[in-house]
Amino acid sequence: MENHTTPPPPYELKLEHTLKHQPEAKDFIIDVDGTIFRKGSSSPLEEIFFSSKVDDFIWEDEDCPEKVELYEILVDAGVDEYEANILLINTIRYVCDNSPPDDEDYKGVFTLTMEVTLPPEPVELNHAGSEQTQSQEPIATTTTKTSEQQRHWLKPKPKIQKARYKIGADGASLVLSELEPCDQ
Repeated sequence: MENHTTPPPPYELKLEHTLKHQPEAKDFIIDVDGTIFRKGSSSPLEEIFFSSKVDDFIWEDEDCPEKVELYEILVDAGVDEYEANILLINTIRYVCDNSPPDDEDYKGVFTLTMEVTLPPEPVELNHAGSEQTQSQEPIATTTTKTSEQQRHWLKPKPKIQKARYKIGADGASLVLSELEPCDQ
């Protein structure tokens, strides 16, 4: 039997909330105050503030524009698309776990403070698949960004490696393999 261990996520997610019951309110609303930081920096990379109906935030995807905007801000800040989805799922699960049951006609405000901390420095893959930190000189990097080229959070390795995604029923994983000297 193989032992599959999942590496820790390349980010830290901190969620806190307050719940205020307001029987005179029209709906059950979520107020989100989100901030994205880079580890080691005190100034935020991105901030987002929005309000939405809790039911829309939990159950709707494209029909909740605030949730779509949160996803896009995460991706723009450097979180890859898969990890941004995981962050949203974890946030929705947190709201579900800390909200009153659906069968209650609860009215009020769920105030959510969301803080995402990214690694200190991104590592990008150049077109040859070798890793490159921002402090290294690029080796034939491309300037266009396509859907196949994404920012990756990897630990620097001294050897040139080939990277590819392996997509299966349990999700996507990054597969690294060393290039032979004649492939360089």
